[in-house]
Amino acid sequence: MICYCGHDCSRCVTYQATVRDDDALRMRSQSFYRETFGQDLPIEAFHCLGGRSEQVFSLCRECPWIKCCRERGIGSCEECAEYPCPALGAYREKYVNKCNMM
Repeated sequence: MICYCGHDCSRCVTYQATVRDDDALRMRSQSFYRETFGQDLPIEAFHCLGGRSEQVFSLCRECPWIKCCRERGIGSCEECAEYPCPALGAYREKYVNKCNMM
């Protein structure tokens, strides 16, 4: 359950809210995105079956790492000859497995 970027979906609050069908976790995730990023998303937006699924969280639908890996035909950013690219390095340092986690 690891996203292309290295994020552990199994520890993500949004993912856990989906698989547990838990509105309290959805509200926790909703509060996180509102307070951290100023995103005021409806509770229904907090649905995700993992970063490698077809049902990703609404803010991840345009994920540059998913797009890049698919274009290169690789399974994750770590398989890339350019790993870590500057953009991914900055993203991982700030966010991957560091926010909205169980």
